[in-house]
Amino acid sequence: MEFKTIQSIHDPLFKAALALYDKQFGIDLSEDEQIFKQSLKNEHTKDDYIFLVGIQSNGVVSLATAHYEATTNSSFLIYLVANDQPDHDEIITKTLGRIEKEISYLSNQLHAHDVNFIMLEVPKEPDQVSEEEKAILNHRRDFLFNHGFEKQYDLDYLAPNSDGFSEGLPKDLYIKSNIELTKDIYGPSIKSNYILKYVFANRISRSIIYPLLEEMNLRKS
Repeated sequence: MEFKTIQSIHDPLFKAALALYDKQFGIDLSEDEQIFKQSLKNEHTKDDYIFLVGIQSNGVVSLATAHYEATTNSSFLIYLVANDQPDHDEIITKTLGRIEKEISYLSNQLHAHDVNFIMLEVPKEPDQVSEEEKAILNHRRDFLFNHGFEKQYDLDYLAPNSDGFSEGLPKDLYIKSNIELTKDIYGPSIKSNYILKYVFANRISRSIIYPLLEEMNLRKS
C-alpha cells in the first residue's frame, strides 16, 4: 500500500478521493467539495492542511484529512475513511498511522517534537440502536481506544450544524494525547483547532462559531 499527500485540486487523485468520500458518507453528513478545495487553497490553511490518500492497485482505497494548528502544536483529524473491502481494518489502521506521521512531521519542523495531541469529532451514539448498529458502534469505539484515542467527558462538545446557521450539533470528542493535558493546554488547543477548521477552512462566520465556543466554555462571552 502506498500513500500520497495531495497538494493541488488538479491532482487526478483529488477527484478519486472525493468519489470515495461521497460513497462512504450520506449527503446529509458530508461537507461540500468546496470545503476541501478551500482548505487546500486558502492562505490560512493550505500550508498546515494534510489531504492524504491511500493507494492500492493504482486506485484510491482510503482518505484522511487533518489540520495542524501550529500555535498550540495540536491537530484536528477531520476524516478517516477506507473503502469497503475485506482488508478494510488493515487499510484504515495504516492510513491513521501515516497521517499521524504527516502531522508530526509538521510539528517537528516547528517545535522539534511530536504533536501534543490530535482531536477527532465522532457522531454521538443514538440511545436506541439495532444489533447491527450496535456492532458497528462497538467496532468504532474499540478501534479508537486501541489506537490511543480517549473519549472526553469534561466537555459537552458542539459542532456547527452543516447548514452553518442552526444550533450546535452535539458530538463526542476523542483525543489522542502525547503529553499530559493540563487546563492551560486542553481548552485553548481545542478552541484554536475549532477556529482553524470552522472559521478559516469552512468559512463559517465568527458570529456563529463564537457563541458555540462560549456555550462549551471555551471562550468568554
